[in-house]
Amino acid sequence: MKNTFAMIFPSGEDFERIGMARGWKTPYCIVVAGTSLLAWLKSCLRTWSVAADIGMLAASVVSMSISLLIVWSLLTLLLYLFLIFFNSPKRISYRKLFSLVSFCGMIFLIGEMANFILLRIPMLKIRSSVFPNRFPIGLDLFWVGGHPSLPLAIFMHSINPIVIWYCATLSLGLHKIAGVSKMNAGLVVASLWALGVGSVALITSVLGGTTIGIKIG
Repeated sequence: MKNTFAMIFPSGEDFERIGMARGWKTPYCIVVAGTSLLAWLKSCLRTWSVAADIGMLAASVVSMSISLLIVWSLLTLLLYLFLIFFNSPKRISYRKLFSLVSFCGMIFLIGEMANFILLRIPMLKIRSSVFPNRFPIGLDLFWVGGHPSLPLAIFMHSINPIVIWYCATLSLGLHKIAGVSKMNAGLVVASLWALGVGSVALITSVLGGTTIGIKIG
C-alpha cells in the first residue's frame, strides 16, 4: 500500500522497491474499483432508478477488470519489446514491467476523478466543449466552442497535465528499473503515447464519423 501511493510523487528508491516487490495486485484492484465506482455514479446521476441497480456496478467491475488487464498487458509487452531493442543494461522481467505499469495506472485514476468533479462544479460549466463528457484540461481548452476534426480533437485532449504526469513517471520508472538512459526511456514512452493516441483516433473515426459533432462515450 505504501508503494502504491508513493507513485503519486515517486523517488528513485520508490521505483527500486516497486521493481523488487512486484506487487501489482493492490494498484490494479484500486484502479478497477475506482473507475467502476465512477462509472456507476455517473449512471446514478443520469437516472435515479440506476442507483439501486447493484448488478450494474458488478458488471462494470467485471468489464473494467478484463479491459484493464488486456490494455496493461499489451502496454507491458510493447515496453518489454522496446527495452530489448534498446538493449536494456539491467535484466528486467515482464512481471516487473507489469508492476510498474499498474502503479502508474493510479495516475489515470486520479485524472478520472478530477474529470468527474470538474464536470459537476457549477462555476466551471463550459458550453460547447470539444468532448461532451470530458472536461477540457488539455490543449482542447483552447478550442472550446470550435469543431475540429475528430483525430485532431483526440490529439489535443491527449496533451494534458495528467498524461504528461503519467508519461514522465513511467519514463523515470523505466530509467530506474531497466537502467536505460532518460532520453531512451522518454523516447519509448513518447512512441507508445503516439501509437495509443493514433489508434484511438483511427478507431473512433471509423466508428463515430469524421467530426466531433458525434457524441463520444
